[in-house]
Amino acid sequence: MNIKIIIQSVYYILDNNIKPLDKLSILKLIFFADRYHLRKYSRMITNDTYYAMKYGPVASNVKNILDFDFIGDDEKNYVELYLKKEDKLFEINSSFDHLDMLSNTDKEALDFSIDNFGHHKTFDLVEITHKYPEWKRFEVSLEDGLTREKIIMEDFFEDTDIENDPFNCISHEIVDLSRNFYFFKD
Repeated sequence: MNIKIIIQSVYYILDNNIKPLDKLSILKLIFFADRYHLRKYSRMITNDTYYAMKYGPVASNVKNILDFDFIGDDEKNYVELYLKKEDKLFEINSSFDHLDMLSNTDKEALDFSIDNFGHHKTFDLVEITHKYPEWKRFEVSLEDGLTREKIIMEDFFEDTDIENDPFNCISHEIVDLSRNFYFFKD
């Protein structure tokens, strides 16, 4: 996990979205960007650990950073350099032209997330994430009171039965190559 990549990813989403966002919306958009990047390029942008929780998949470190939990003063200062929180909404704190921690493919995945999901309201995003295998595997146990379950990485590579799923823009061949590369390197 690299806090600078996470913060610059959140900044990028906020700077390129049409409205300020709450923490839950940011978490969902990060999930979609990580899912895209993993399926197409065999790595996540955030390199985070994901958990299935009541409101869908959650990148654990991204959540902690947005909650200002488990971070030191240097990290908190870095977060506050890029982001500000007004009530429950996050906005960019200042304008940065150069996000040096994000690769072109990171930005591609973040754009995919913003373009395909950024216009949805928070709980619509939650409902959408509940259709993906990363969360569906744990649906029953989460409904029965389990608070979180670690997501199985293989599920990021699984297809859905969602009609017109935006992730279908990545060919099966590319997803298979990414899956093989991802699991081969571990």
